[in-house]
Amino acid sequence: MSEELTIFDDIEFCVVGYFKRYIQSFRKLLGNRVVDVLLHMPSRVVEKVYLDSLSREYIGKIVTAKIKVDCVDAGARRTSSVVVYGRSGAVPVEIRLFNYKKYYARRAYRPNEEVFVSGKLGESMSGMLQFINPEKLKDEDAAELKTGFYNIYPLTAGVTQTGVYSATNNALKILSVASPTEWIPGELIEKNEFPSFYEALRKIHQPKEFVKFQLSAVSRRRICFDELLAEQLALRLANRKTKEGNVVKNEKTLVKKLLNILSFSLTDSQRKVIEEIFADLKSGKPMARLLQGDVGSGKTIVAIITALYVIESGYQCAILAPTEILARQHYAVIGKYLEELGIQIELLTSNDKGKRRKEILNNVENATVKVLVGTHAIIMEKVNFQNLGLVIVDEQHRFGVSQRLRLINKGNFPHVLSMTATPIPRTIVMSLYGDISVSTISEKPIGRKDIITKAIPLMKISSVVDFVKRIIENGQKAYWVCPLIEESEKLQYACVINRFDYLKNYFGDGVAMLHGKMKSAEKQDVFERFKTGDCHILVSTTVVEVGVDVSNASAIIIENAEKFGLAQLHQLRGRVGRSDVQSYCILLYDHGLTEIAKKRLNIMRESADGFFIAEQDLLLRGGGEVLGTKQSGRKTYKTFDMNEPNNQPYLLTLLKQASELATKIVDSDDIKKYETLLKIFSIDSVKDFKQSF
Repeated sequence: MSEELTIFDDIEFCVVGYFKRYIQSFRKLLGNRVVDVLLHMPSRVVEKVYLDSLSREYIGKIVTAKIKVDCVDAGARRTSSVVVYGRSGAVPVEIRLFNYKKYYARRAYRPNEEVFVSGKLGESMSGMLQFINPEKLKDEDAAELKTGFYNIYPLTAGVTQTGVYSATNNALKILSVASPTEWIPGELIEKNEFPSFYEALRKIHQPKEFVKFQLSAVSRRRICFDELLAEQLALRLANRKTKEGNVVKNEKTLVKKLLNILSFSLTDSQRKVIEEIFADLKSGKPMARLLQGDVGSGKTIVAIITALYVIESGYQCAILAPTEILARQHYAVIGKYLEELGIQIELLTSNDKGKRRKEILNNVENATVKVLVGTHAIIMEKVNFQNLGLVIVDEQHRFGVSQRLRLINKGNFPHVLSMTATPIPRTIVMSLYGDISVSTISEKPIGRKDIITKAIPLMKISSVVDFVKRIIENGQKAYWVCPLIEESEKLQYACVINRFDYLKNYFGDGVAMLHGKMKSAEKQDVFERFKTGDCHILVSTTVVEVGVDVSNASAIIIENAEKFGLAQLHQLRGRVGRSDVQSYCILLYDHGLTEIAKKRLNIMRESADGFFIAEQDLLLRGGGEVLGTKQSGRKTYKTFDMNEPNNQPYLLTLLKQASELATKIVDSDDIKKYETLLKIFSIDSVKDFKQSF
């Protein structure tokens, strides 16, 4: 193999011979570069036993065996399985092939020929030794697969385990010649007992022992660290503190006026967070701060105060919300205060068309509008700000990085305040944001009572209806949340439509229905009727999970609560308890709870601490689910599974080390040394990074 080859060359240099005919399948599975082959990690390690003659003691183990074919029974029916009968030594054996074309079966297994197969050895109903859908090996491949430890890789159509073995072996040969210079400092290598990049990958792809779980092996920890370091470097390059930002410094006149008209006092925690934000705004460097606060902790008023401080220095503010309901709610709440202070605020959604939309865009561009609240509509190209100085992103994990960047790039390195009501463990924050600053509101507003949470079996639903009736008679309102919109044959869960009809029999027209399939205007009408009208019960899916604020809603019933994650249950519970009236959360559950479901319900009953709940969710479901969405919740890495609970202790240590090292590298401008690392993990250019978070 040519010494001129590098790990960034095309995958065709390691997919050779017979396998070249499936090159497109290899590209789909592995990627386009040699290094991508090496970053395709095995899902597990197994011990394979090579036998010239099978025996019953190996039942249940992965076996490679030589078999002489006696006959092939393809069956008369088109859909029947193919059964190959043969002998391993003197021992009878059958090979049962499902979803296998009969024509190919007869070509692959010819009577009186010897074949090599590899798979799990089992036993048929008649007691004969049996393979089910084993891998048929070429003679030269079988010669290499003697007794030993072997990887099981994720595959795709057209790619076999043997094909991946061949590609990784060839890729390792290329890496051994073109091995890159070590980028991890010697003290970290010594502290973690890391092998070199090449040695780590060699041990991963040519295992000599069992691996209990991914990061239990030091070779996997080494490659995990490399990927985390590359990610942390990219985040810091995207958010370089050396860039000059807008200096915000004034007499806080608008802030003082707001505090004078508030009907409540700020908590000590809110005051502390505001001072942290103001310090960032005065620093002359772009703020990148995440504001965490449990549901109902008062993040919105902190956002308003931040916006006023920036506006007083002559800048505009954009507030991005994930849903139209939440955007309209922000517009109503924030607008109430800003109008009293003589500051113009506008709302922009996808429903604003024609003359009205043009008027809003003109007023934003000429800076008549100081605060623009909206959904994804405010990201669009035609939305131009004259002097955007602050971007506030609510429920930030519901937006992709590219979406947030498009809004940020409408200003000249504006300050960014992200908000979330989903408390995020430090591991996840570091992974998603690098060295972003984090502020936490740890207190609830004065006068708020703890929500009483009860778990009740579904068979007692009539008593829950009576309870709701008493709530309504006291002038309060209630949410009733179901996991589905309509009935499903596959999922036997409660649905909004059926529950709406059921409750309407008891409460008449005082019941309304809300779900994601309704049009925006219809959803808004229903919500307004629930908030201020004659609707007392809102039967809904989880569309009410985020940001919905109805102060006189004092009960939420969550049906099939066992089907929801902890973070989502806590978010839903946060829809009530927004006044000084005692509030309740009823978790209706069906019979046959799993152990994890029981733990979830018990945690919800026993704790109202969102940060404790988030940590428990991390343990029960893995890191991604804490964030609640597929896009960011299931954060994926090439070299390890973030959602594997056994990986978490190692991950926290490695992530902390990678974060600290990345900060040192960027601060010292020593990035040139790490361009190979960035390129390995597909971060090709350090020059094109713009400010992001």
